[in-house]
Amino acid sequence: MNAEAAVSGGQPPADRYGEDMLAHTVPTEARRHLLLQRLLDPETKRILTGLRIRPHWRCLELGAGIGTVARWLGEQCPDGRVVATDVDVGPLRSAAGPRVEVLRHDVTTEGFPTGSFDLIHTRMLLFNLPARDAVLTRAADWLAPGGWLVVEEPDAFPIDSSPYPAFRRAVQAGEELVARSHGAATRWARGLPEYLRAAGLVDLGLSVKIQHAGNGAGGNEFWRVLLTQFGPGLLDAGLLTETELAAALALFDDPGFVDAAHATVSAWGRRRPTFADGTRHRARSAGGQSAGR
Repeated sequence: MNAEAAVSGGQPPADRYGEDMLAHTVPTEARRHLLLQRLLDPETKRILTGLRIRPHWRCLELGAGIGTVARWLGEQCPDGRVVATDVDVGPLRSAAGPRVEVLRHDVTTEGFPTGSFDLIHTRMLLFNLPARDAVLTRAADWLAPGGWLVVEEPDAFPIDSSPYPAFRRAVQAGEELVARSHGAATRWARGLPEYLRAAGLVDLGLSVKIQHAGNGAGGNEFWRVLLTQFGPGLLDAGLLTETELAAALALFDDPGFVDAAHATVSAWGRRRPTFADGTRHRARSAGGQSAGR
C-alpha cells in the first residue's frame, strides 16, 4: 500500500511524524540516527560540494535531525548563514555547532520569505509527510534566483527483487507500517526530478545510490536497529509474525548474507537566475544547449 492509499478517504494519519517508532524518546532512535548519518553523509557532501558552495551562501537544512549536514554547511559558509530546522530540536541544539542557527519549525505549516536562501537541503524528510508535494513546491519558492534545492529521499524498489524472502517480507511490511502510521510514501522518490521540474527549477541533477545490508555492508547494523525498533509495531499490526520477524533479524548474524536494501534518490535543481540586465537564465538541455522557456 502506498501513502496515498493509506490516507485515502480524507482520514488523516494517526501518527503524523511516526512518533511511535521514530521519536527521539525511543531508546534506539539516537543510535539509528547516528548509523544513518554515517551511511548517507559522504554522498550528501559529495553532491553539495559539486554545487560549488560559496562561503557567503545562506543555507537552510530542513528536518536537520542530529545536525551533521548542518554543521558541515556551517564550516563551508563561514561568511554566510546556516539555518537548521526540525520539529524536535533537542538533539540538534547540542550537535549543530556554533555557526548554525537552530529553529524549531514545522515545514508543513510554517515557511520563509521568497528568495531567502542560496541553498536548501533536505534528506529523509519529505517522504514522511503526506503534504510532501506541496512542501517541495513551497521550498522552491524560498530560493533566491540561482539558488539550489537538493532533496534526498529513500525509495524501496530494490527490495522487490531480493533473493531473501524473510528480508524482503520484513522491509515491505515496514513500508506498510509507516504508510499506515503517518502517511509515508516509500516509492515516491523515484519521481524527484520531475517534481523539481514541475516546481519551476532548472539544471536538474540526479544520483541514485543503493544502500546495502549484510556481512561487510555499511548498512547492516542500521537495518538491524531499524527492524528491531519497528518490531513491536509490525507484530501489533499483524504485518509480521514473531517467526517472520525473527527470521529477518537472524539474517544479520549470517556471514553469507548481503543484499540491496533500498535506494537513496538524490535530486537537485536551481531557481532560474536573473541577470543584471533583467534577462533570465536559459536552462541547459541534455545536449548542453540552452533551452529557454
